[in-house]
Amino acid sequence: MNYRKSTPVLTALIVALTAGLAVSANAQTPDMPSRTSTAVPTTVDFRSFKWLSDRKVVNDNSEDIANVSDLILDRGSGRIEYLVIKTGTTLGMGGRAIAIPYASFRWELGGKDRFVLAATPEQLKQFPEYTPESWKAMKDSIPNDKNVLRQRMATDAATPNDPYSGNLDGAAKSRVSGEIKSVDRVRTSTFGEQVVITVLTADNSTKKVALGPSWYINGAPAAPMRGDKVVVDTLALPRDPDQLLVGTHLRTGERELHLRNTDASPAWALKTVESAGYTYSTPYSRYLLLSSLPGTKIDCRGSDCGKVQDVIIDRNSGEIGFLSIDPNQNFLGIGDTKRMIPWSVATVAFDGTVHIDASKEMVLASPETPADTTTLNTGTHAEGVYKAFDVPAPRFKIPKPLTVVTPTKDNAWCAKGTILGAIEPDSMKTLEGKVINVSDVKFEKGVQSARAVKVQLVGDGSPEELVLLGPAWYMDNQKPLCQNGDTIKVTASRTTIDGQRYWIAKSIQCKDTRVVLLDGNDVPAWTQP
Repeated sequence: MNYRKSTPVLTALIVALTAGLAVSANAQTPDMPSRTSTAVPTTVDFRSFKWLSDRKVVNDNSEDIANVSDLILDRGSGRIEYLVIKTGTTLGMGGRAIAIPYASFRWELGGKDRFVLAATPEQLKQFPEYTPESWKAMKDSIPNDKNVLRQRMATDAATPNDPYSGNLDGAAKSRVSGEIKSVDRVRTSTFGEQVVITVLTADNSTKKVALGPSWYINGAPAAPMRGDKVVVDTLALPRDPDQLLVGTHLRTGERELHLRNTDASPAWALKTVESAGYTYSTPYSRYLLLSSLPGTKIDCRGSDCGKVQDVIIDRNSGEIGFLSIDPNQNFLGIGDTKRMIPWSVATVAFDGTVHIDASKEMVLASPETPADTTTLNTGTHAEGVYKAFDVPAPRFKIPKPLTVVTPTKDNAWCAKGTILGAIEPDSMKTLEGKVINVSDVKFEKGVQSARAVKVQLVGDGSPEELVLLGPAWYMDNQKPLCQNGDTIKVTASRTTIDGQRYWIAKSIQCKDTRVVLLDGNDVPAWTQP
């Protein structure tokens, strides 16, 4: 990243917004929060989690193909990343639950309040199966190659999220001590939502410190809150006009948060995350199952202030707007009056605890949760919630739609990728024999593993041949084609991967089943509509 081209704009926005100054229209970016007003954007459509999780999914022909089962969201930003849908027998899926990116869906026109998914049965089969067991297994920090859900989500989680990579070599070190005056969740187009704190020091000056992505920062027990006394070790960004600092370690009381290693590399870039003596896989650390929130106890700056009663989401952007809480009468002195909490003051720790950066007075000043959440779309109800907690209304952004349902970002296996593009003309051959075993073949240079079958060709003294069937993520979601000892017939061609030649199957016949993996134009089954 060229820091000098992008970061001054970002930091200038942070300084101006936090100070409450007007920012010119030319400087504003569509995914940055506004600090100048608590007015709620007019394009929102707030709905409860219960309402969203009760939606049907139809195809382009308005035929029912699935029901929403759950939602998976980014722990920090509160944006829905996946819908978990339960397919029916109409697709031959046998009632599988699968996780598909939220941006792959759209809303049906005509006010029918149903999701539309432009996907064929074969495309749906490419996505990882969701089960309660596979979700629980993601928490485990020990790699588990058989957990397809973990593999998919780990791939999606591995996005660039360090705006300062390559710009901290030789940066001057300093230590900032003082009181946190503001905690800003700054939205960026490239690096996701980042947390920036403003610290008031003993000499009455303020320092701005960029900590890291909100999912990592807010999942830790030491997630910063307004009024915290902190000590932050920092690195100064070179040539930055706004003197933004980058945090490497944060301490508040007895709580600590490790941000960067000695070489300034981000702690959140590892495959596992350590927090409060526990180790979690990165997918589990980043993603949160929405159904786990209702009923969760809420900690309000060290006091038990109630439980999460509901989650209110803007269905257009797929972002959480508010938590509705059932207050603790002993703490707040009120009974069954449900109160609204902006998501921007809530954090959900890796251990599941919900923390609120708010005082008792703020909660009591917040409007009640309306029985009909659509009333939040107009009027001043939602605006009153943001005012009560002294935070701006987020600028919800509709995600860019995914026009093609694709299970990974791996281009090597696509129709014109390096694997299929290297198929040798006139190399097609029919291989017959018995299956020795089925295994995975791993490659270098980021190419995803292949599922392969080793065949003992017919005839005495005949050689063994290894034949690639397709990418492992695709084969994991298909019915097993063959077992050890089965008679098999494979039509295959030669290709080259990492400088080594392989057979790659075009079709395979085992027992009474024949499956075409590459058509006559070498278009693979895993990308066909």
